[in-house]
Amino acid sequence: MTNPAATDYHDRRTGLILFGIFEILMGGFCALMILFMMFAQAMGNRAGTPPRNVAHAMMIYAVAGVAFIWLGIGSISARRWARALLACLSGMALCGGLIGGACLAFMLPHLNRIMALNQAALPPGTLHIVEIIMTVVVLVINIIIPGVLFLFYRSPHVKRTCEVRDPVERWTDRCPLAVLAYSLLMGFGGIFALGLLVNFHVFPVFGIFATGAAGYAVTVLAAGVLLYLAWGLYRLQVAAWWIALGMQLISAISGVVTFWRPDVTELYLKMGLDHRAAAAVGDMFSVPAFTWMIPISILPWLVWLLCIRRYFIAPPALPPLPKSEMA
Repeated sequence: MTNPAATDYHDRRTGLILFGIFEILMGGFCALMILFMMFAQAMGNRAGTPPRNVAHAMMIYAVAGVAFIWLGIGSISARRWARALLACLSGMALCGGLIGGACLAFMLPHLNRIMALNQAALPPGTLHIVEIIMTVVVLVINIIIPGVLFLFYRSPHVKRTCEVRDPVERWTDRCPLAVLAYSLLMGFGGIFALGLLVNFHVFPVFGIFATGAAGYAVTVLAAGVLLYLAWGLYRLQVAAWWIALGMQLISAISGVVTFWRPDVTELYLKMGLDHRAAAAVGDMFSVPAFTWMIPISILPWLVWLLCIRRYFIAPPALPPLPKSEMA
């Protein structure tokens, strides 16, 4: 067995510290966003603007801020759990960023039409500048930053550095990183679904918009399944993988059925948008390019799930008892 104290790796302690500081700063940025939303809502109340319920967004920023600071401290301390979680989270963010980039590529040719629907059409020169800015922002924030973090934290040299400085086995070591990342994705999905109950409006299922008690029940059921999958996938349960596959396929079909309807304005009206905004979004989804954003956004997660199938191995069957013991 290889001695973890051997010097057959490059020490990445400095990088762990620098990236840890960056993550703590990101946590501070999340805290500033919470203060900004509180200030904006207070100013809106003073101006007589109907207040928007930002509790869900503030909760997300609060959780993200605490997580960034906690993981940043773990990175500075070269903790094994911090490296594993940061590799998983940055990989998830990179996958989501690539999906967002693909969706942006579908959206840009129709950008001026979307803005015109909201009475904000731009002249060609200004529109071109806006497209460049949007592309750069998505490229930097959604792809480059997560990509750099992912490549750093998945490096074998970073892994060995953390193993040497933190020789105790952690809970993140008991599951392959690719599976751990998917488990976290399911867990975040379950928590997000529960967070929707704070300001619940509607839950779309196969083109049917569940509201009221039925909507609450479906949301709680979805959250429960997702949280179970987070636990079951981490435990490498074969049944959990099959349930995750079924849920992915059901979600994909439900999304396609819902958003490929001739008119999804009703959905956004029930989500709390006014008639003009709901009509604008509904008209946007009438563009054929936008209808393909749904399967495009689901396909990578389905491929990821199929790729981790090899880690889920059914336990071997017990050998039959000898006849003498069966008697």
